[in-house]
Amino acid sequence: MTVRVAFVSQTGAQPGGAEESLSLFLQNLPDDIEPLMVFFEDGEFAQRLREFGLPTRIIGVSDKLRRVTRERTSSFGSLALPGAIRAVAEFLAGRSIDLVHTNTMKAHVIAAPAARLCSIPSVMHLRDMVPGVGRFAVRAIANTCSRERIAISGALSRWYGMSRTTVVSNPVDLSQYKRVPDRKEARRELGIPNDDLPLIGIVGRINRWKGHDRFLRAAAAVNARLPIRCAIIGEARFRDADFVPELYQLAGEVGIAERTTFVPWLNDPRVAYAALDVHCNCSEREPFGRSIVEAAAAGVPTVAFDDGGAADIINDGEDGRLVSAGDISGFAEALLALLQDPLSRERTGRHARDRSARFDAPEHARVVSDILRRSLA
Repeated sequence: MTVRVAFVSQTGAQPGGAEESLSLFLQNLPDDIEPLMVFFEDGEFAQRLREFGLPTRIIGVSDKLRRVTRERTSSFGSLALPGAIRAVAEFLAGRSIDLVHTNTMKAHVIAAPAARLCSIPSVMHLRDMVPGVGRFAVRAIANTCSRERIAISGALSRWYGMSRTTVVSNPVDLSQYKRVPDRKEARRELGIPNDDLPLIGIVGRINRWKGHDRFLRAAAAVNARLPIRCAIIGEARFRDADFVPELYQLAGEVGIAERTTFVPWLNDPRVAYAALDVHCNCSEREPFGRSIVEAAAAGVPTVAFDDGGAADIINDGEDGRLVSAGDISGFAEALLALLQDPLSRERTGRHARDRSARFDAPEHARVVSDILRRSLA
């Protein structure tokens, strides 16, 4: 029996981790699930899915709701929310939708209630540790409007503390990492000097909660004892564009401006990981840590804080290093331990690559599809 699922995600514009994970799931979708994509704005990601042959619809929401961020969720209580819920409900009604899958925060608070109004079951795919009002809203809506929940890490499941929640890690296309560029070639492509200095880096979106400032402070502490090079690879997506000049200024203040290279966004991050000796994830309450898995697939170990999904991915001391949340000094010590012992670093990277197999995209699609079917039973 074919199951017709409306997959609702807030942005069809520039993709982030939630969108990339959804894209991989859709590429491995079993034949008995018929997708309909719904976004609240059009753009690059929606167009990519159209090129995959997926039917896509755009339902516009107010600018006030569009401006809601992970840190600023107060607008969810605004008068704009009922209108958005009604618009989605009107769209869903009469389209023979069997199930609604909500993929992001705004999708949860708009599309899950809309599905309830239409008596359509829904599954919420939880991907963000949203504080304050947003956390309360997710819990309330989940308990009243969704049949099941999927959390991308154990840390995220514990953050919301709800029943009927299954932990399913985000997928990575591991087939792309069977071959990565040569280290010297990768550094040359990134504009990083090809010398003997070890290179540490942070890869992905530049947002304040991602902790690029913590990365620079830890890097400066390492450089004071062991000369290194640093790379910040990515761009400010969705928000925090003013954070970028602050990082340039901070690199100068802590004395590593000449050792730090800012690299624009890479659609193919393999070249970044190929250039690195150690990858860093400095996020505060990281819900998952996609870059950790990508680095692992490339054989590069990661140092991360232990207050989020990184603790689900990394076995401390075996395939990476975990540091107490916010402990920049401890972060620097963990980096030094890997950088000063090349044999240990290589062994750790090899273990990371071996364990990355559990994030395979086809297996992820099988597990999530089973949950979608089960929610209809």
